[in-house]
Amino acid sequence: MNNAVINFNTDAKLKSEAKQVLDEMGLNFSIALNAYLRKLVVEKRIEFTTPEIPNARLRKAIREGRKEYATGKMKVYKTHEELEKHLLSL
Repeated sequence: MNNAVINFNTDAKLKSEAKQVLDEMGLNFSIALNAYLRKLVVEKRIEFTTPEIPNARLRKAIREGRKEYATGKMKVYKTHEELEKHLLSL
């Protein structure tokens, strides 16, 4: 195997946290980064994900919805057609 060296910059805290996780898994940066690069080559794409944590606006809407539901003020539609008719009237 012909090895090549890749140098890149990253945040010191991120590096430390990643090293801790890799140590707990019994891995090192070379193994993790090679696995990632192999996946990149095979799939020819990079997947960016974010945690599914609702923002302040969504949390407020969820609270309001739960409150409406608990107090019986939430409008319930018996059929899809009823809901569609209501939405189209807005």
